[in-house]
Amino acid sequence: MEKTSPLNISLNSFFVFHEVVKFRSFSRAAEELFVSQPAVSKHIRQLEQKIGLGLIRRRRGKFDLTETGEILFKHTHKICSNLLEIENALSILKKDHHGVLKIGTTESYSKCLMPKLLSGFQTSHPSIKITLEVGNSEEIQKSLLDYKNDLGLIGLVKASSRFESVPFLREELVIIVSPKHPLGKRKAVSLKEIEGYPFIIRAKGSTTRRILFQAFEELDIHPSLLIEAGSSEFIKQWVSEGEGVSVIVKRLGEDEERRGMIKMIPLLEKLYFEVAVLYLKEERANPAIKAFIRYMENKRRDFSQA
Repeated sequence: MEKTSPLNISLNSFFVFHEVVKFRSFSRAAEELFVSQPAVSKHIRQLEQKIGLGLIRRRRGKFDLTETGEILFKHTHKICSNLLEIENALSILKKDHHGVLKIGTTESYSKCLMPKLLSGFQTSHPSIKITLEVGNSEEIQKSLLDYKNDLGLIGLVKASSRFESVPFLREELVIIVSPKHPLGKRKAVSLKEIEGYPFIIRAKGSTTRRILFQAFEELDIHPSLLIEAGSSEFIKQWVSEGEGVSVIVKRLGEDEERRGMIKMIPLLEKLYFEVAVLYLKEERANPAIKAFIRYMENKRRDFSQA
């Protein structure tokens, strides 16, 4: 007797469900799949009927998955990733490979690291298209967990066990002040000495912020926080024009120091963090990710000495 699947669900329905969840929108999924929204809704409805359980909670203005929906999405993502891997492998065999690599990074690194890094990568891998998204470190990690990006290049303190982490650079934090600031002629400064000056710090989600607050707590330091800023560029400009101080990554202040806008002073406490490339462990077979990691490991020394 011929065996049949008890659910008899088409692969298309799984794929439609995956796209709906990925974009958290029926209409956006329909646009991406080049089908009508009613057709997308029909696939989801039939999928729920065949499974016998709800997948998506439909509330006005909200999009939530049921427990069953969460579990199914993890499996459909693996299915879609495998299909993409098959498609990429077949494309390579045809010598017509055009992969897409979605990378997330911080605003600062999008300006000081990524242009050189990506231009070299695209020269050696012209068939791989790059998209770049900018956010703080927490936002980029979330974008990887939500499958919106393939790779993240960020400062790292602690990452989810779902990630593979490849070290890239070691960054040093330094105090920055205006060249006319009372601390401007010092060769080194302790964090304790900044308590008496207005202090500007990165907004929540920043790796620099997390490291600084940990150091403040350990050393029982209570700086006069004046401003929280989401941009290192704003911080450098603010410091250059006033009597306040801040702490940033040394690499990010080198250009402004050369132009005489700010003065960078080493910290006596010597604070560092690692910049790493992150990707989900389940994505390690992605050909575009593997190509980028190989390229990055070959270029690591060049960027460390820059």
